[in-house]
Amino acid sequence: MFFIAILATSMVFLIVSSSTALGSNQNDTVGDSIQQTYTFVKKWGSEGTGDGEFQRIHDLDFDPLEKRLYVSDRDGNRIQVFDKNGTFLFKWGSKGTANGQFTIPYSVDVDSQDNVWVTDRGNHRIQKFDKDGNFLFKFGNPDTHPSSATGKFDNPRQAAVDKDVKFIYVADSKNNRIQKFYSNGTFVKKWGKFGSHIGEFHNPEGIAIDSKFFVYVTDKLNNRVQKFSPDGTFIRQWGKSGSGIGEFQGPKGIAIESGDFILVADWFNHRIQKFTNSGDFIREWGGVDTSGLDLTKFVQGPEVIAIDSNDNNYVTNKMAGFQMDIK
Repeated sequence: MFFIAILATSMVFLIVSSSTALGSNQNDTVGDSIQQTYTFVKKWGSEGTGDGEFQRIHDLDFDPLEKRLYVSDRDGNRIQVFDKNGTFLFKWGSKGTANGQFTIPYSVDVDSQDNVWVTDRGNHRIQKFDKDGNFLFKFGNPDTHPSSATGKFDNPRQAAVDKDVKFIYVADSKNNRIQKFYSNGTFVKKWGKFGSHIGEFHNPEGIAIDSKFFVYVTDKLNNRVQKFSPDGTFIRQWGKSGSGIGEFQGPKGIAIESGDFILVADWFNHRIQKFTNSGDFIREWGGVDTSGLDLTKFVQGPEVIAIDSNDNNYVTNKMAGFQMDIK
C-alpha cells in the first residue's frame, strides 16, 4: 500500500441533480411529502489564476435562460462565466477600486433582465453590469471604506434582486442589518441590529427572495434562518446551533427551488438542508468526507447554492487537504 497526499488547497465545483419532487406545491405553513434523490453529476475548477480556475470560489447564479452561469472568484477579484456544462466562456474584473474592479467580489446575482449585480465586499459597494460584464453603475461607499451610515455598507456579503427588478436587498453583514434599495440604488429602508432576538442579526450572510417576495436571511452566527415580509416585518425563524435535523453550524448560502422550497448551505455541518418556506425540515444531503472520494459529500463545507429550472443544485465548495489511500 502506498499513500498520496495532495496538500495544496483546490477549489471544486459540484453539481448534484435532484429528482422531481412529488407534491411540489405548498402553503406557507404546511409542508408536503417529498420524494427526492440526489446524485452527483460532475465537478469543475481547480486552484489557479487561469481561465476556469479559482483562487477562492464563492457565489454563482444563472442568467434567465440558463445559457450562462456567473461565478465569483472572490480572491481572484473577478467574475468568470461558464455554460451550464462548465465550459469557460469569458471573465472580467481585477483587483482595485475603479469601476469594474473588485476587492473580494463575494456574491453575484443575475436579475430577470440579464443584469449582473456583484457584491464588492472589500470595497463596501454594489456594482451593476450588463450580461457581458460592461459596468453600468454602483452604489454604496464612494470612498470604498466601511461605514455604518444609512445607505452605506460595512462588508456586505450578498445582494438579491426581486423578480420585478424593482428592489434590491443587501445583507450588510458587519452592520448586522438588511438594507433595501430601489434598483437604481436609491435607499428605501433598513432593519436589524446586532443581537439574537427576532429581527436581530449576528453576521447576516445569505439572502434570497421567493415568488411571493418574502425575504429569507441566513443569520450565520446565530445559526438560524429568518423570514421577513418585503417591508422588513419579521415573519418567523428556524434553526439553532447544532448538528441535528434543522440545526445549523454557520449557515451561509440560501436558495429557493420551484414551489418556494428553501435550501440552506449548512457550512460547518458539511451538508445542504431543505425546508418548506415555513421552516419545516424535508431532507438533507452531504456530510463529511476527508478522503475526497465520495463526491456527494464535502471535504470542506458547502458555501453557496444555485438552482436551475429543473431544480438541479450547483454548489460551490472549497476543498482542502485532499488525501487518498491506494492499495
